[in-house]
Amino acid sequence: MLLVATWLLLGLFSSFVLIVANFIPSTEWAAATHHWRMILGLVCAPLFVWVAWKGGEKAKASELNRVFVASFSAVFGYFLGGNILFIWPLLLALTAGHQVSLPFTVLRATDIGVKYCHSPVILVDMPFFAHGVCHVPEGIRTSLSPGSRILVRGWGTRYGVYADELRLIAPKGSRL
Repeated sequence: MLLVATWLLLGLFSSFVLIVANFIPSTEWAAATHHWRMILGLVCAPLFVWVAWKGGEKAKASELNRVFVASFSAVFGYFLGGNILFIWPLLLALTAGHQVSLPFTVLRATDIGVKYCHSPVILVDMPFFAHGVCHVPEGIRTSLSPGSRILVRGWGTRYGVYADELRLIAPKGSRL
């Protein structure tokens, strides 16, 4: 049970930082961990369902409530299980980070965003919760189109960056 609690806390921490701190894992890290994130998510989903079901039994919740909570727990467990692999680049950037610029490709820059992430630029081949750069000025967003190459600058390492700035890479490689 201690292992499950630790896993939950680490997953919550990494998910929280990905959402709130505008941390973007590198495309290299996202690609290298893609299959492992899926496997861990698929392992954690039934584990979280089991914990929710047993917790509901112990709390004497109705079966309808337990089914609802167990269904939500599967999705929650999948994302927390997969996000646990972002602990390494998150902590490495905090402890051994420096100013870096990482290249990404734009998927779209037209989304309105949500409460925690206004005017995002969504990136190609990035995982859910870490799929875009938030709070990008409208002047920059309007200059971007699908397939545009950008540099995201901020505090981090080659495995990820806490995004501060976004720049378009000109087609010949020079920065604008």
